Amino acid sequence: MHKQQIGLIDCNNFFVSCERLFRPDLERVPVVVLSSNDGCVVARSKEIKDIGIPMGVPYFQIKDILRKAKAVVFSGHIALYRDISRRVFEVVRQEVDTMEQYSIDEAFFFIPADADPQAYIAHIKDTVEQQIGIPISIGVAASKTQAKYASTIAKKTRGLHICDEAQWESLVSEIKVEQIWGVGAGLARKCKQHGIVSVADLLQLDTSRVDAVFGVVGRWLQSELAGVITSPVESKRLLQKSLMNSRSFSKTTQDIAILADAAAYHTRQIAAELRSMGAACTLLRVSIRTSRHGDFFLRGGSKEVVFQAPTADTFELINTAETLMQELYEAGVPYQKVGVQVGGIILQSDKPATLFADTRPDTKALLQAMDVLNISAGRELLTIGSRLRTDAWKAKSETRSPAYTTRWKELAIVSA
Repeated sequence: MHKQQIGLIDCNNFFVSCERLFRPDLERVPVVVLSSNDGCVVARSKEIKDIGIPMGVPYFQIKDILRKAKAVVFSGHIALYRDISRRVFEVVRQEVDTMEQYSIDEAFFFIPADADPQAYIAHIKDTVEQQIGIPISIGVAASKTQAKYASTIAKKTRGLHICDEAQWESLVSEIKVEQIWGVGAGLARKCKQHGIVSVADLLQLDTSRVDAVFGVVGRWLQSELAGVITSPVESKRLLQKSLMNSRSFSKTTQDIAILADAAAYHTRQIAAELRSMGAACTLLRVSIRTSRHGDFFLRGGSKEVVFQAPTADTFELINTAETLMQELYEAGVPYQKVGVQVGGIILQSDKPATLFADTRPDTKALLQAMDVLNISAGRELLTIGSRLRTDAWKAKSETRSPAYTTRWKELAIVSA
C-alpha cells in the first residue's frame, strides 16, 4: 500500500476537442473558439498556440492572421460543451470512488491506497477516450496543488504523469511561484518583494514568517506544496457561484422599453440555465452602462435584490429585473449596455425550508413545458416579458456548430 495520492483529470483543449469530436476532419487543423457575441478567443488548438495567438485577444484584431493560417473559427456553444462535460465526468464517476468536479473540464479524485497508480489512471484515460472521444490528461501527486502542476507535465508528454516525492523535490527549485495553481498576480508580486522566486524558496521559509507575511492563504499554499492535503477531495458536482448575461447595443438608446426588453431577454436565458442545472438563485443584479466615450461616462450603475427564498422562476426574476431597471433608469441618458447577474446559486434539492408560506403561484410545470418547447425548437418559441420585436442585444453566433447532443433535429447523420 502507498501513501494516498490525488489525481487531476483535465480535458485537453476542451472547447476545441468538443468541436473536433463531430468534425474529425479538423484534427491537426488550426481551430479557435470565440466567446459569447463572437468577441474574443476563449479556446485555441495547439496549432493556434504555435502561431502565437494569445488567449483573450479580440477576434477582429486577428481575423487576417486566422485567414492566412486557414484556421476554422467557431462561435462558443456552451450548451454543447456542458453536455459533453457531463458525459465525460459521468464516465469518470463510474471508475473512481470519490470525485470533485472543479471546473467544466477538470476534476480531482483520490487514488485508492491499494491500487497501482499507473495502471489505475491509464484505465481511466482509456475508458473516457473510448466512450466519449475527448482526449484527457491526468496528473497525480500528494496534494491538489501538486497534482495540478503534474497535470501540466502530463499534457506535454503522453497524457499521464505521476509526480512522486523524490521527483517533486527535484522540481521545486525550477518551478516559479507564479506557475502554481492559485497564485494570482497580487500574490506573485508580493512573493517577489520578499525574495521568493521559486517553490523551493517558499517551502524553505519559516512557517511563522509565512503566516505573518501572507496570512492564511500563504500558509495553506505552503502546506499544499509540501504535500500536505489541506483540502481533501469531496464528492460534489460543479455548481457555478453566479451566472451573468450582458450585451452591448450597436447604438446607444434612451428608450426604457428597449432597456427593459433587453433585461427580460437576459433574465429568461439565465432562468432557463438555472433550471437546466436543477438550481435556484438567491440574488439578482441588474446593471445598465453608458458608453465609455462621452459626457455620460459616469452615469448608469447597478442594483440588486436578495430573495427571501431561492428561485428559478422566470416570472419572479423578470418582475424583479424590471423593478430594478425602473429604479436605475434616468431619462435622457444614452445607454449602451444592459446586464443581468444572479448569485447565491444552490441546488433545488438543497433549498432550505422557510417559516413563511409561499404565496407565489406554482409555475414549475408551465416553465418546464416552455423549456422543452424552446429547446426542441432551437430558439425562443415561447417568451415571457418580451415587448418588442428586436434582437439588437442578442449574441452573435455566426459560426456556431450544431447542437449535436441536445437537439434531435441537429443530430449528426452517418451514412453507411
